[in-house]
Amino acid sequence: MTGPGPGRTTGRRLRTALLAFVALLLLAGVAACSDSDTGEEHSKPGPRTRAATPRDLVGAWESAQPGSNTTLAYRFTDEGKYKYFGMTSYPMGQEVYQLIHVVEGTYEASTNALVLKPHSATLTRKNPENPERDFTSSPAPFKTERFEWKVAEQELSLIREDETRFTFRWVSE
Repeated sequence: MTGPGPGRTTGRRLRTALLAFVALLLLAGVAACSDSDTGEEHSKPGPRTRAATPRDLVGAWESAQPGSNTTLAYRFTDEGKYKYFGMTSYPMGQEVYQLIHVVEGTYEASTNALVLKPHSATLTRKNPENPERDFTSSPAPFKTERFEWKVAEQELSLIREDETRFTFRWVSE
């Protein structure tokens, strides 16, 4: 039986550092998607008694379940741009395996349909058991995605045409 030890502590520290990186990426790195400030007052998404509007998408959204080794995040801007960040990480001995997927593009939203049109995508992989095959920001394939979407009580639900559902919590404007 494996108990807490240096590998677990290192894994937790690295996961915490990676989650901090995700937050910085979403809050700072995506600022490049938005060069203008409209000066409008924005409020957090909250309980809805009306249909969601495209404006309700604007902000940072994250899906990270307790105990999961995967974090997914989106940042949508007023200008119709988005950035996606997906990360899987888990301990491998004393180190951590990481797979990071970043996509940038534009989006179109109606009251219930969301279309994501990527213009770039990259993958980064760090595998402690096979480091000679690691890569950083390698171009990745991408395609237009279509979702049904809903916002309620600071939660964003994205439903693919095949009925796969993703749920994100609102993080910030």
